[in-house]
Amino acid sequence: MARPPESADDPVMPRFFRGLLALAFAFAALGPVAGLFVGALRGVDGGTQATLLIGQSPIAGLIAGIAAFGVAAIAGGIGSKAAGLNVGLACAGLTLSWAAWLSGRLDEIVIVSRVSPMPGLVIEGLFVMLLLAGVLYIVRRYSISEPDPESEGGASAIAISLVVGLAMSAVAAWLLAVEPLKGQTIGAAFVAGLVGAATARLVFLRLPGWTVAAIPAALAILGPLATHAIAGDVVADVFNRSLFRLGWLLPLDWAAGALMGIPIGLAWTDNVVQQTRGPEAGSQSGPPSGPQNPAA
Repeated sequence: MARPPESADDPVMPRFFRGLLALAFAFAALGPVAGLFVGALRGVDGGTQATLLIGQSPIAGLIAGIAAFGVAAIAGGIGSKAAGLNVGLACAGLTLSWAAWLSGRLDEIVIVSRVSPMPGLVIEGLFVMLLLAGVLYIVRRYSISEPDPESEGGASAIAISLVVGLAMSAVAAWLLAVEPLKGQTIGAAFVAGLVGAATARLVFLRLPGWTVAAIPAALAILGPLATHAIAGDVVADVFNRSLFRLGWLLPLDWAAGALMGIPIGLAWTDNVVQQTRGPEAGSQSGPPSGPQNPAA
């Protein structure tokens, strides 16, 4: 039996303020916990330049990844319960931003190891994709939004819109990820998530918003895979700062940045569409704007 949707209205605390509190709690309280798990990982030289699977102990990285994404799922569930799915995604992204920030940088990892980490990062991308699926399940499960509307275009329309969104997301990240600095890589993933979500929703207005999380999940794999295929010598390209730009982003960067950007892209697109159609048309067809969008 389907779980009935819960009311988003609260006479004591409006949904907007519940969302702000959830976002603040995710970033200030749960984020540092997730960051501690990943920050404790050690690189091959015993330093801090490590990712979930690139470092001294891949087993420890697996455990740290599950723990960090578990904390992110808790944050996402709280945010989704408080103010809807978009806020839940943002809470999960803010929590993971600590883990991404405290993970290693690609150039520093290569300097220490002197070998290409791309094959290992492809596997790490697959791992992150599975963890993202778990976070998404929790966020959707506890969302107070209405259930997703049935898509008139079916799976083919969803697939086409996501492919277009993925292409635009990759272009946005490529343009911004000039250096492997953490602020730049996470920021590039943030803009990529925003652009990808907005593009996909514009291509198919009834696209369920939660499906856009497939874009960063795919790019967490395709980024290092494309870099491995394009770069003649990854180590040399890193030292020369000529590496294929998507290679600077690590899987954790994609997960954290895109989850923060996707809700903004969806909300912006919905608002633009509703303003273009007018209030009456917006109430009769297409996804409503703002946090009330059931597909967002």
